[in-house]
Amino acid sequence: MSIQTFLVISLALVATILFAGCISPPSGSELVTPTATPAVTASPEEAAVPVDSAITLGRMHGIMMEAIEEALAYPVLNETEEKSDFETRLAEFHVLADRFAVEAALDEPGNAGTREAFDSVLARHGEFVEAADTFFIAYETDWTVRTEDVTVFEVSIDAFTSEFGPFTKNYFDRVSEADLDDKDHARSALALLSMHRDIMEGIEEAFGYVLLGDSEEKDEFFQKMQDFEVAGSAFVDSAYLAKPENSELLNSYMTMMDARDRMELAASDMFDEYEKTGAVSTGIAMAFEIEVDSLTTAYDTLLEEVLEKL
Repeated sequence: MSIQTFLVISLALVATILFAGCISPPSGSELVTPTATPAVTASPEEAAVPVDSAITLGRMHGIMMEAIEEALAYPVLNETEEKSDFETRLAEFHVLADRFAVEAALDEPGNAGTREAFDSVLARHGEFVEAADTFFIAYETDWTVRTEDVTVFEVSIDAFTSEFGPFTKNYFDRVSEADLDDKDHARSALALLSMHRDIMEGIEEAFGYVLLGDSEEKDEFFQKMQDFEVAGSAFVDSAYLAKPENSELLNSYMTMMDARDRMELAASDMFDEYEKTGAVSTGIAMAFEIEVDSLTTAYDTLLEEVLEKL
């Protein structure tokens, strides 16, 4: 494989294996996370939002973060299963989007601001899907990933996540405390869904560091891990897990946090190798990916156990 091909592959790789022997990462681009202000936001005078709709929205956000990773993994691994999983996530997103519109009563006049903001998110989502299709077609033409194709696709990812992330956070912030007083399971589910954003953004930062060589990416990874740790401590210290009927959730929580620790160690190994050699070997990258999968599986298990109690 030529040096040019390795460069192209390294640009596409965000959440999967980094190949040994690749050239030093480029310094002119950055990975994106949903931190920008959305183009349209719900007006502050709108009423507090229903808890069920917030949970649905949080699941939508998680599904699309996974879809982005699968879209980028497909051409790197040349595994059609990644593309199939991406398409499955899109279908799941549409089902949840329809449910969210009903649960949030978006057609009510008083929710016009939320409706407009959500429609903007859906428009960016549609553009992202079109860009993904174009990206896949270009790759499948001769099974080559080109820098310009990756760049166009990353622009669409940025446009989508920079609206969807803040929209989700804004919506979560509008769930009233009064509405949560007798819904401990819902409160805990929202806390877990917020933790999911931290861990997913952290994973992106980890790969961003070994791709870009920017130490800020490494610092942000460890900050996200710390944010996740703090949120996890608050979760376990709450009265929720102390209730007898929720005691079985503690084991799932401990499994998740143990997986977080292993993933951070695997990330440190990946960073160390990159800093010594300027590249990441397949074995080290795979070890990190395995721990990422372990963490996300443990997280999903805990979230589903909480949601089953609603």
